[in-house]
Amino acid sequence: MDNRLVSSGFSALERQLGGRLAAGCGPVSRGMFELARRHRVHLLLASSMTRAERARPDWTDVARELRTAAALDAVRERQVQALLTALLAAGIDVLLLKGIALAYIVYPAPHLRPRADIDVMIRREAIDQTERVLAARGWTRPTEREAELSAAQRHYVRSGPRGTLQHLDVHWKIANPQTFANALAFDDLRARAVHIPALGPGAWTLSPPDALFLACLHRIAHHDDALHMLWLWDIHLLCRGLSAAEADRVVALADRSAMWSICRRSLDLAGGLFGTPGAYALATRLGARAVGVPEPSARFIGGAKQVSVLRADLAAMSRWRDRLTLLGEHVFPSVAYMRTAYPRCPSLLLPLAYAYRIAAGTPKWFRRPPANRSAPPTQRRD
Repeated sequence: MDNRLVSSGFSALERQLGGRLAAGCGPVSRGMFELARRHRVHLLLASSMTRAERARPDWTDVARELRTAAALDAVRERQVQALLTALLAAGIDVLLLKGIALAYIVYPAPHLRPRADIDVMIRREAIDQTERVLAARGWTRPTEREAELSAAQRHYVRSGPRGTLQHLDVHWKIANPQTFANALAFDDLRARAVHIPALGPGAWTLSPPDALFLACLHRIAHHDDALHMLWLWDIHLLCRGLSAAEADRVVALADRSAMWSICRRSLDLAGGLFGTPGAYALATRLGARAVGVPEPSARFIGGAKQVSVLRADLAAMSRWRDRLTLLGEHVFPSVAYMRTAYPRCPSLLLPLAYAYRIAAGTPKWFRRPPANRSAPPTQRRD
């Protein structure tokens, strides 16, 4: 195990779990398994156990959980196929992102990659047509802030198997913070996209270099550099499969967006925890190119206060009109959203609800995320 992990924030048991996942064999304790569950890599750990181990009386619940995950995933697969077929029939170009896509392109079996939502990316001009297709298939959009600049996505829900609630996130940019939002454009990603045969003719996702770049970026841009092992395992699987030309492509993406340190951080963590082949060589190349060059995204490493993210967003915008719009989206959400957030507030008193929201929410804008933590449950959607 690389000594760079000494100061990374991983515990001794987390390092032991990382080594066990990478090796694919070795002793497994209950403590290790529960830790794996918190990091959402428990299905990977369970699948690497021998049949004899899973048949032991003290591990039968793990074997049952693995079978249940596979059965539920088969149901979800058919639903995703139907959704993508409907979008294809409507002439809508779609890219699958993050967990749903990685489950099929780098994991040995899709059910081993937990995900609580489906992430797709479309062109911005297709959002209204996409919403009509989704409505016809039973997806509804909960009341949320109408945001174009502060949140380049919409969320939808639908009833799923066994009374569960399915989540669908429709993106038109790859991240919400303006520092990252335009690092990858839909048309560029679509031109390099790869097909996922198991999900039908409408199933396309990012090429491995694009997927790796997004995985490195996303865990920092959206999750404050949380030390969550599932996201690092995604990076491990993507990195170890890169060809030399694909590694060059990752470097080119980092060059174009000035995001060398963002990528290097994630590769260092994955390489240190799992011994990922090629991770340190690629991280070293990226680090060398970052010397003495301005890199606005680097301020997000280790997590950033919300007010710092806002300052970075405003600095990334060239027009005052956009800056004022962004501030308005944060401070003055729509009346429909406020009525949902404060259902007991009479219409005449809504101005007081706005004032209360500003006062109550201000402290969290100046609070730095805890260092060296796994992602909190509310963020474990990818």
